[in-house]
Amino acid sequence: MAGSNKINGNCPSKMKACKDVENQVYVEFTKTHLGHGKDLGRMQITREEEGRIHLVVWKDLLNLKAEYNISSEGIMDTNDVISVGKWVHSLQGREDSPVILFKDQNIYNEDLYPGLKAKGFLLVIMNSSQRDMINFYGNDSICLEITYGMNAYGFDLATVLDDKREGFPVAFILSNWQDSKALSLAFVAIKEYVSISPKVLMTDNTESFSITWTAFGVPEKRLLYT
Repeated sequence: MAGSNKINGNCPSKMKACKDVENQVYVEFTKTHLGHGKDLGRMQITREEEGRIHLVVWKDLLNLKAEYNISSEGIMDTNDVISVGKWVHSLQGREDSPVILFKDQNIYNEDLYPGLKAKGFLLVIMNSSQRDMINFYGNDSICLEITYGMNAYGFDLATVLDDKREGFPVAFILSNWQDSKALSLAFVAIKEYVSISPKVLMTDNTESFSITWTAFGVPEKRLLYT
């Protein structure tokens, strides 16, 4: 219960709107408050003001979270790059880890990531449900789609869609270097978990898709979308 707003007295603070003989509106305002504190829960405010207060409070919480580096399950650091790295490393060794390939920035290893430069970033995600879906439906048709400029870092998201006449995302490829080398590494990683040879491949006119998808064989038909 919120309780009563009664203070066993009268607060002199008030606002009074008046209109004179010339229809001019003026306000009489008594600023002084007595007998109570400025408790937000006791103030009479409009719905619009409630919304503004909610936004201010939420922003304050975000500022506090950033200032004291308070983490959550999905956000492990205020720096996005560090946060992703921590998240990936926290999943290492787990059988249910959805991360099937991760190449962080500022790492160069020609043996593990052939063709990728040190500044290249590559993250491939496919959980167990997605693996089941692509293995079950993936021999029919597959759609590859790129969403450009996913965030402030200029990363692109390539989504492997198992069509099944509806479309179901069966893998996500997040990279700042969407070329044939990055996609080839991603598809090789996916191939370790699936066994498919789709009859139809649907892509945009990005040639790197059709070139690198040959890891799964050559489809009978290729469709282009715009």
